[in-house]
Amino acid sequence: MVITSISVALIIMIILVCINAMLASMEISLLALSEGKLQALANDQSKKAKYLLAMKQKPSRFLSTIQIGITLAGLLSGAFAADTLAAPLVKLAEHTGLEGLHLSTIHAVATLLITLLMTLFMLVFGELLPKRIAMVKPEVTAFLFITPIHIFSIIVNPIVNLLSSTVNGLLKLFGIDPNQEPVVTEDEILFLLDEAHKQGQINAVELQVASNLFAFTDLKVKDAMTSRAALQTLTPNTTLREVYTKITETGLSKFPIVQGSINNVIGIVYSQDAVSLHNSLNSDTPMPIVKDFMCYPFHVSKNKMLVELFTEMKQSRERVAIVVDENNDTVGIITLVDILKQIVGDFDYQSCQCSQKRANPSTKKLTN
Repeated sequence: MVITSISVALIIMIILVCINAMLASMEISLLALSEGKLQALANDQSKKAKYLLAMKQKPSRFLSTIQIGITLAGLLSGAFAADTLAAPLVKLAEHTGLEGLHLSTIHAVATLLITLLMTLFMLVFGELLPKRIAMVKPEVTAFLFITPIHIFSIIVNPIVNLLSSTVNGLLKLFGIDPNQEPVVTEDEILFLLDEAHKQGQINAVELQVASNLFAFTDLKVKDAMTSRAALQTLTPNTTLREVYTKITETGLSKFPIVQGSINNVIGIVYSQDAVSLHNSLNSDTPMPIVKDFMCYPFHVSKNKMLVELFTEMKQSRERVAIVVDENNDTVGIITLVDILKQIVGDFDYQSCQCSQKRANPSTKKLTN
């Protein structure tokens, strides 16, 4: 009889541990799943994916459901194990002739040991192991357990509503909006990306690009420009042959065209355009000068945010901008390639073609 009672108790406790394991693994797997992927599966009429998507979109209710289940499983297993298994052990002790204080001591020690063993068993097999499995195979775990979890969520829905109302009321008493979403900072995201890199989930290049993207939004034009001291300039009357020689000597892809001083940039010549034009000339063609094939300049303040300039240059199809200061004096130039380097790092880019119409020598219109 005693053996039978112990066997039934063990079976019930194993069932409770399995329930706890299911709930714990489901919690981790759903958090790890991509909402976009679940949306695509839901669009394919997957009922399980629809259940998962609904839980993913309302994480607070899902986590409340999971927490209720885990709490109940833990309490029931601990209490049931202590009461059910300790009593048969005391009865066995009675058959040996022990009584009184000795039996009370045995009962207390048995209850303590059983509780400790059950806690250890629950932690290993009901929490840690299933969570590790769910981290490795989140999709398989989620789809395996979603049906019983969905049924359980329907059963405990009144309790979840009661708990949510209670918690929301308490939050309001403390002046906290219960509907306010938690704010994730850049530092937290970068920390998670760094951890993912350490675990081999993303490579060093992906980590660097992500870090650069966050830094990119804080940069100004002056942080990425080429300063005026490093510029190679041309005059409007420079011949195409002279430009070609300049290109072969410097290897640069673009040259600002200045009228009088560098503070008066009237155009841009691209090496690719100049080389193509030079190669198309024949002996009977008059030698062009720079002002015949230069592009309109595009001016930008050195204090403009880099991300704003990037958006403008994409929309206008500009590739180069003349950077000016508060007095409208030239302080440097910046290219689309310079901007992209702030995100992807340095790379070799030899030429960039102008998308604007060629400047008419008789109408030197500036685009600001």
